[in-house]
Amino acid sequence: MPESRERGIRDIIREYREKKIEGLFLDLVPYRTDLSPEIVRLRNRERNRHFLAQNEEITPESQLAWGERYLLREDDIYWCLFRKGGDFIGTIRLYDIAPDGSSLTQGSFMIDETYSGEAPYAVEAELLSLDFAFDRLKVQSVINEDRADNRIMNSLTKRMGFRFVKDTVICGASYHYYLLSEEDYRKKRGKAEELLRYWKER
Repeated sequence: MPESRERGIRDIIREYREKKIEGLFLDLVPYRTDLSPEIVRLRNRERNRHFLAQNEEITPESQLAWGERYLLREDDIYWCLFRKGGDFIGTIRLYDIAPDGSSLTQGSFMIDETYSGEAPYAVEAELLSLDFAFDRLKVQSVINEDRADNRIMNSLTKRMGFRFVKDTVICGASYHYYLLSEEDYRKKRGKAEELLRYWKER
């Protein structure tokens, strides 16, 4: 693997840990320690704990400790989702980013139910993060693992072009393991973008 490729990926990750990605309905805001209380509040909701296979409530202290470890890693980028207007509404993350750009994993994805029906936030968060994966990091494939009983996320994952690979178990729960190539993503991306434009013009 060329050293320049690995260094380039690390440089992009560092850059975007300080740089907001703007969308039509929401922005991806890099994780900051002062956002920990919002993350704790949302992750500790019963529904989110279930779908994230989080067996116990996290604390502000444990989230801050996680954040300190996160900032030392160079294969991980974690965004907080903010709707236009400034409200925190969720998170999404790309991690285990291979140094050679062969793959990464998408996860830690949650949207506050209070806001989820007012705009296609989930679709746009997927588009922005996957655009980043393929356009900026230029990875070859993206891995996603959705809890088997999360029908909404499984449907969205397939809509974005992910292909089911196998069933797997995480923390004792059944998950579907998906893989997305850039080619399959490009085939599906246009329809997702059309949905955003439709909502914007309403």
